[in-house]
Amino acid sequence: MAKYHLIFLSLSIILFASCDKKSNKPPYNLDEQTSEAISIPYEEIGGVKTIPVKLNGITMNMIYDTGCSGIHLSLNEVQTLAKNGKLDGSDILDASYATIADGSIVENGTINIKRIEIGGEDGIVLENKTASVALNQVAPILLGNAVLDELASVEVDNIAKTINFNKK
Repeated sequence: MAKYHLIFLSLSIILFASCDKKSNKPPYNLDEQTSEAISIPYEEIGGVKTIPVKLNGITMNMIYDTGCSGIHLSLNEVQTLAKNGKLDGSDILDASYATIADGSIVENGTINIKRIEIGGEDGIVLENKTASVALNQVAPILLGNAVLDELASVEVDNIAKTINFNKK
């Protein structure tokens, strides 16, 4: 029984140590109106909204997921980036653990994405963001809060079928 307590304690320490502490206020002022908005048409597939996003220059249809804390890929996307020369050994970071929607803890890899583009080069461009990688070929490709938190606001227009990203 003590063995299980030790394992649980070790996993808890790893999870809490890996969480980034967030500032108590956002890095932007929401009271200021921004005119820099990018409107991206989305496609709804199986009840989820997907948008085209370039990761290191390769376009991938990612699920817009406000419930995801970061960016999540499967091994398939990582292999695509590597085969196209868009990922090298220095981009492979480490292993991490995450709690998924059903409450279970899974091990993932982590990589550095050098450049993320939403809406082209004149759209939203973020550099050097960490992405988690499911250790299987079929995990969903998720665009989560690691990107969304960098924006002043995000609005889903279900009439026009667009996701409107407002820059800082």
